[in-house]
Amino acid sequence: MSLTLPADIEPHLIDGHDWNDPGVYCLSLTVPSDVRERWESEFEQTPDYVDMVEQKHCTAYVGATKNVMARLEDHRDGDVRKVALLRVCEIDGVHNIHWFDTADDAFEHEWGIANLMSQQRPEFYVHQR
Repeated sequence: MSLTLPADIEPHLIDGHDWNDPGVYCLSLTVPSDVRERWESEFEQTPDYVDMVEQKHCTAYVGATKNVMARLEDHRDGDVRKVALLRVCEIDGVHNIHWFDTADDAFEHEWGIANLMSQQRPEFYVHQR
């Protein structure tokens, strides 16, 4: 599966926001059984977090952006700023979105939201940029 936009965003919209607003988003990803081999064929170095990723059947990627729709289109299309983890894992969909009034607020809250999700969903490996 991949992202179907804007349909995957619509369930996460709240009053006063639209899909072009700043936010912190979480993508759920499927971890393939050969994730390490995929990583090693794609990249020269393997970061320590690949050990954690390969121990889970699913993982999550948390990111902040000034425009949720544009950034999710980037992830879906892979044209610009392709996240390394998304080169080796399949996007299942949008897990959640936290909307903010400013990009600065979104970027300021990114780490805290990723940390909270990591605590709430221990079955996931939660990765952030």
